[in-house]
Amino acid sequence: MTRLNRRAFARIFQTQNIHTQIIRQCIAIVALLFSCSASATAPERVISAGHSITELVLALGSGDSLIAVDSSTRLPADFKKVPVVGYYRQLPVEGLLAQNPQLLIGGEHMGPPNTLTLLENSGVKILQLPEAENGAQLLSNIDRLSAVLEKPAADIKQRVAAQLASLKQARAALGKPPRILFVRAQQGRGVKAAGTGTSPDSLIRLAGGVNAVEFAGYKQLSDEALLELRPDWILFSSDQAAQLKGGAALLEWQPLLKLTPAGKQSAFFSVDGYALLGGIGLASLDEAKKLNKKFAGQ
Repeated sequence: MTRLNRRAFARIFQTQNIHTQIIRQCIAIVALLFSCSASATAPERVISAGHSITELVLALGSGDSLIAVDSSTRLPADFKKVPVVGYYRQLPVEGLLAQNPQLLIGGEHMGPPNTLTLLENSGVKILQLPEAENGAQLLSNIDRLSAVLEKPAADIKQRVAAQLASLKQARAALGKPPRILFVRAQQGRGVKAAGTGTSPDSLIRLAGGVNAVEFAGYKQLSDEALLELRPDWILFSSDQAAQLKGGAALLEWQPLLKLTPAGKQSAFFSVDGYALLGGIGLASLDEAKKLNKKFAGQ
C-alpha cells in the first residue's frame, strides 16, 4: 500500500470513528431525554379517597404529591394539612376539580360514577383498586399503585410479606379457629352481623378466626340466631365502642347473648374502625395481629 493510500485510509478510519462517537452521544442524549420525560409523567397532584388507599400512598413515599383526601381518611398527626373533599362514595365533582388534580385514587366503591366520568373528561386520571380480601391482593394493589405513582415498592412489600408470614404462623398456632361474630347494633333496633364479602370477614380470617355466619353482606339477626351461632368472640367497630359500653350494652339489649361462649366470658373486642375501611390495608395487618393475640389468650 502506497503512502498516499495509507493516509487516505487513515482519514476514512478517523471519520468513521467520529461518526460512531456522534451516534453514541446521540443515543445517550435520547436516553437521557426519555428518562427525564418518563420521570416527568409521575403525578404531582394526587387526591386519595379511602383510608386504606391513602395509607399505601404515604407508605410508598408520595406524601408530597398528596393534595387532598376524603373524610374516611385518618392522616398521621404530623402530616401537613390538606383539604377534605367529601366521602369516597359520594365525591363532589366541583370540590375535586377545584384542587386541580392530575390523579384520583380510590377503591372499587369510589363514586358516584357520573363524578368519575366528568373528572376523566376533564383530563383527570382515575385509578380504582379492588378491595383486598387477603394478603396477596394487598400486595397486588401495592404493585399497581407503585407503577402509577412511579415509586419503588420493594421495601413496603418486604414489610407486608413479613407481617403476612408472621400472621400465618400465628394462625397455625391457634389450632381450632374460634367462631367470631362482628356486629353493628343500636338499642331497640337489633343486631346486624357482617357476613362474607365484607371487610370484617376478611379481617377475621386474616387473624385466624372463622366467621360465625355464612351469608353475604350485612344482615339482621334474630334473638334465636344469636344463640344458635355460638360465637366465641364478638367484635364491633371502635366508632361504636362507647355506645356499646365495651360490649356490656349488647348483653343488656340482647340477653340471650349471655348464654353464648362470648357472653359467658365477656369476650368482646373493639376493632379499629380504620382497619375496616376499603378492605385489607396496612392498618388491617396490625389489627389482625392484635386480634390473633386475643384469640390466643394473650
